[in-house]
Amino acid sequence: MTRSLFLAELRAGLSGIPADERNDIMADYEAYFVEGAAAGRSDADVEAALGDPARLAKELRAEAGLKSWEENRNPKTFIRAGWALIGLGTLDVLMLPLVFVGVIVLGALIFAFSIVGFVGFSIAASAFHAGIAAPAMVLAGVGLVCTAVGAAALILILLGLGMKIFGGYARLHYRLLDKNNG
Repeated sequence: MTRSLFLAELRAGLSGIPADERNDIMADYEAYFVEGAAAGRSDADVEAALGDPARLAKELRAEAGLKSWEENRNPKTFIRAGWALIGLGTLDVLMLPLVFVGVIVLGALIFAFSIVGFVGFSIAASAFHAGIAAPAMVLAGVGLVCTAVGAAALILILLGLGMKIFGGYARLHYRLLDKNNG
């Protein structure tokens, strides 16, 4: 593989990240080849040290996604980081079932607390029309809505913690400049 082919394949693999980040990464990897040539290394030696460009692109996309999420925590960056990590393929036989179970439990929690919130809202809304024990019904409804909102906040905190743990796990399993990678 030639330098230009390696860099073209790397650029193609980085298509999912913002252009300014992609250009910075490409400049860094072009510099590796220039520095390698200045040190008397061939392009093949530099390529061997960098590994497979497709795998390298996945690692760089995962790292870019994690950094983006760490700097700007919102649903878009969370989903982007999650997909990049899953695309990296660092999930081994032990981690994949845990992620699967975690997603099912999280979905069940979100469903349960949305039902609690809906029931609470319904009770509070119907209390205005009931007339009998209306203050108690309003308080019960507001209490259920507050429970659902608190549970949603807890779920968001747990999602953030899960992404941090998942990202740390992924970072332990990839090596950007390992000569044996590829």
